[in-house]
Amino acid sequence: MATEANFSTYNPRAANPVYHFVSGFRFYFAGLRLLARHPGLLALSAVPIALTVVALVGLAAGGAWLAGSLVEGGGELRRLTEIFVFLLALVLGYLIYMPLARVLLAPFSEALSRRAHAVLRGSLPPRATGGWARAMLEGAKLVTLQLTVLAAALALGLILPPVGGPIGVAAAVIFAGLDYLDVPLSVRGLTLGRKLALLWRHKALALGFGLAGYCLLLIPLVNLLSLPVGVIGATRLVAELDEPAAEH
Repeated sequence: MATEANFSTYNPRAANPVYHFVSGFRFYFAGLRLLARHPGLLALSAVPIALTVVALVGLAAGGAWLAGSLVEGGGELRRLTEIFVFLLALVLGYLIYMPLARVLLAPFSEALSRRAHAVLRGSLPPRATGGWARAMLEGAKLVTLQLTVLAAALALGLILPPVGGPIGVAAAVIFAGLDYLDVPLSVRGLTLGRKLALLWRHKALALGFGLAGYCLLLIPLVNLLSLPVGVIGATRLVAELDEPAAEH
């Protein structure tokens, strides 16, 4: 199997936090380069992208049909209602895209991460037991943490509006990174506590990675690529931390 030998000059022991922040940003987009250079990764990435499109459109269409069926008399009012609900459902689906994808597409994300690791290192990473159920459970744990923190940020924003906005954006950036970085760490069987501890030790790196992911999520349609690109980039980042992390 062809590998990406000497794929990075990143030094995890460097003292400059700006260096780590910029490196995190670069690691994210390195996932795009790997995706383009390896057809196997691209083919595997098509599965979660296609499932995401089908799920979003299917849920939106189902919601539109249900709303339209509740409108008495049909006609123009029903069509307008269906169009409105369809568009609203797509917007809401976009807002909850990453949490849903982290849970429902967890098995595909982990399979992609394992394949990316094989490309980078020439061998598959150690695999956690539990299969699809464990993968989805790990995703659900992260989503629960996200919702708890975001609810607290929203409550703080209602009490102190000038503070809520910046805190909300900061939380979104942090969790954008966690959504991706959680995948290769879950593949290795790390608990949620160990994942958070590892990322806290490399917080500047994780923050730069999360900012890149957050920016890509803001671009309509392009954000559909964010899942495979982010997972591959996260796998590359975590591969760099394997040896340093083992020393702690």
